[in-house]
Amino acid sequence: MYNRLDLGEPRQEFLLMYLKSVLQMGSLMLHFRNGRTLVARMRAAQPCDEVVLWDGTRIAHPPGRGGLLEAIVELWLERTYTDAFYCPRDGDVIVDAGANVGIFAIQMARQNRRCRVIALEPFSENFKYLQANVARACPEAVTCCEVALGAGFGKGQMQAVGTRSLDHVLRVDSNDADGVPVIPLSGLFDLVRAQEIDFLKVDIEGSEHNVFAAASPDLLGRFKRIAMEYHDQIVPGTLTLLQRVLSPTHEITVRPSKMEGCGILLARRHNVER
Repeated sequence: MYNRLDLGEPRQEFLLMYLKSVLQMGSLMLHFRNGRTLVARMRAAQPCDEVVLWDGTRIAHPPGRGGLLEAIVELWLERTYTDAFYCPRDGDVIVDAGANVGIFAIQMARQNRRCRVIALEPFSENFKYLQANVARACPEAVTCCEVALGAGFGKGQMQAVGTRSLDHVLRVDSNDADGVPVIPLSGLFDLVRAQEIDFLKVDIEGSEHNVFAAASPDLLGRFKRIAMEYHDQIVPGTLTLLQRVLSPTHEITVRPSKMEGCGILLARRHNVER
């Protein structure tokens, strides 16, 4: 006997994917002046070099590289890191580690001009676009730093592991005088000139394992909220480690993605209101 539910599941999944793509395209048309171009690029699976907000603000991206549309959908439209988890308040200090070309940092600053955003991007090509985009969109609210997060202070090199602007990993080399500066979580507080950080967003392609493995509970307790993409497929055991080191100080929510081995981890300090 055939199972009708099993027969219907592939069609159901296809329908859901189709509806999701239609909603994404509609949202692109709604939120961006060049929405028609973005939709055409999405449908053709072609890279996009810029998005234009309705007030004319351009967010540019390295030409010919993929990644911008995916980041816009994930960060700007779906609000993967914030959604009901966080909304910037007056005076908040926000750190965007792995800022890419500035989509998340700009979105936070535009939501509340009275918060302070520090955007960290270690890959030089992305950093140039980050600086230019911030200068056009919200120079008074966002500070850009060409810095990487690591287990300790030092120098490192960013290596491409794909063709997208998102696909770079940090290789630490203390003997590389010309490398990008690397700082641990403890170094963020001097960088931002604050005793606590209200929101830390982390998307650093596997480096999160070593960054958080080196952090003490006292240090982690200085972050009110943390939202990060974890990458077990790059460094096995990352999610388990993050849950272990953060659970003494934070309430943790894990949202696995459809891509095996990665997802979003949200951590709210125990004494912070929802």
